[in-house]
Amino acid sequence: MPLLAPVIRAARLRRDQLQASLGLAQLSAWRSMMAPRWLPLPAPAGANGHAPRDIQIAVDGTSHTVQLSNGAHFVLAVAAAHGPEYCCNERGDVEILPARYDDSQASSARDLLMRFLEALSATQAASSVVERGEAGRSILWIDGSLYADLSHMAGAPEKVHWGAGTERAGRLLETTAALFRRAEESGLWILGIGKTQRAAFLFDALTATPMSATRESVEVDGGHPADGELLATMTVGWSWPVILDGRRFPITSGLAKEQLAACPAIISTYVRPHPADLPLRLDVPASAVGFDDRLLPAAADASRTWPAWVPDPAVMQPVVRAALAAYGGMSVYNAPLYAVDRLVRLPRRELELRFLPVCERVAGLRPGSLGVDRGRRRFLTT
Repeated sequence: MPLLAPVIRAARLRRDQLQASLGLAQLSAWRSMMAPRWLPLPAPAGANGHAPRDIQIAVDGTSHTVQLSNGAHFVLAVAAAHGPEYCCNERGDVEILPARYDDSQASSARDLLMRFLEALSATQAASSVVERGEAGRSILWIDGSLYADLSHMAGAPEKVHWGAGTERAGRLLETTAALFRRAEESGLWILGIGKTQRAAFLFDALTATPMSATRESVEVDGGHPADGELLATMTVGWSWPVILDGRRFPITSGLAKEQLAACPAIISTYVRPHPADLPLRLDVPASAVGFDDRLLPAAADASRTWPAWVPDPAVMQPVVRAALAAYGGMSVYNAPLYAVDRLVRLPRRELELRFLPVCERVAGLRPGSLGVDRGRRRFLTT
């Protein structure tokens, strides 16, 4: 295999550095710190006499940016809700950012467009189950962490400076706030499933807990480990849930304070459903399990002191059971989200060869207006 030999030599040379970067020397300390807050998986749904929620709706989206031959960015996003026929819907949108906007701004525009379409699809699906009186039997699955999405939304109006970006960021906040409000009023569950563990809320909560290890004793190279590094030391189970509010947002715009203030706080936990699989992050609005904590409390004394551990983790067991019931193995971390992912999945090559020419034609653009740049063109002609 070409170039393998020099890579092998580099790996041998960097052996100690690689092991140190992975925190192998801290594994025992991390495991000891996690153990008191690691719980066994609850019994399967229905085993305790409570009927599981049998209506499952999933929302997901995908997005792409394509650099055109004139330096501009073509942005495309699609989203869909999948479940019972009356809940299903599909959405798509496109825009072009002129060449004066850099790659990072194009990436932000892409994410914002996709999140907005996902919020619209979720709102339409939620309205359908509420109007049929089925909210109490339903789960609306969202791909990704609810808390992370809210954190990004809260700062978006301060960071977008192109075209319709500011208006779209405001509409996203408004739509999301309305979705959470309707779910809280109707009893609909909104559950977010995150596939990565790069956050650090669990580490922060553990090191802020009295009688726990100090930050300095478990950090690596002067920096704190991500939650995924702590979770790698644990077997099947789930973490003691934590209540998260907007105090941990990096930026909270004035518009976000208006729109999201009344939204419920988010309860987050990690679930490892199988010893050979990675943990999943599970987020749920606090109101769904009986807490009245708000995302942005009006007064400092209205929020919990940190670390905000859920007093009794048993209240989260029905939510964990729902996630386990939807778990389909290492390649299907959540069956409803897997189904909608297959619906919205859009390979980049298909976008460039099929979607761009169609958009060019129906928009009345001259031929070649949406041609890709040289860096991509050479891959499409082979």
